Amino acid sequence: MDKNVVKSAHGGEEFDRKYYRRFFKKYSPHEFRKYVNWADGWVRFLDGYLDIKEGCGRTLLELGASLGYFSRIFKDRGFDVWGSDISSYIVKKASVLQKDVRFLKMDIEKVDDIGKKFDYVVAFEVLEHLQDPEKALNNIRKMLKDDGTLIFSTPFPSGRSLSDPTHISVHEEKWWLELGKRLGYKKMKVVYATFMPFLYRISSIFSWGFPLKTNIPFVNSTAFFIFEK
Repeated sequence: MDKNVVKSAHGGEEFDRKYYRRFFKKYSPHEFRKYVNWADGWVRFLDGYLDIKEGCGRTLLELGASLGYFSRIFKDRGFDVWGSDISSYIVKKASVLQKDVRFLKMDIEKVDDIGKKFDYVVAFEVLEHLQDPEKALNNIRKMLKDDGTLIFSTPFPSGRSLSDPTHISVHEEKWWLELGKRLGYKKMKVVYATFMPFLYRISSIFSWGFPLKTNIPFVNSTAFFIFEK
């Protein structure tokens, strides 16, 4: 499928219904919990680099939240969480599963103000799906408080990540860091991480992350970027 076609289709209910069918069959609490287990390993990995173990009412916006598994973890840690996604279809599903989290439909390439500033904005495996990540990062910066932090993950270029037709903006570490600097982000850090595959379906205990980079098939390996405003 042409990547431009994929981009233009994202956000349409019929496309999204088919797209999310790859991950969810019933949108049940049981399915949701498996993905929370997966997300838990990612957040625990980030605990080693950020002060995020206790939210203490700090504000956090998740972009590309899907059903909001990361939103769930941060909510349980005491953050004031907002979840967002370009898909109204998945936002409706998320709102049913998590009635204590505010979800909204939003295209971060077009929106830079929702009437609230955030201590953290997180976007896990989202920016590679965007046609204009520069516009998105600039809009995110406007949504952050003066001392706010953007945390995002994106796959490094590999045969596996480039073969996904929905991955239309896959770049090297240097490209992202230069973009962040140009947009005015101050302190920037990148950390590679690899996570044990599939065992998270059993328990979050098995969702460990290791600070290394690999191209091994079926192993979830990504790059975390931390940009301070």
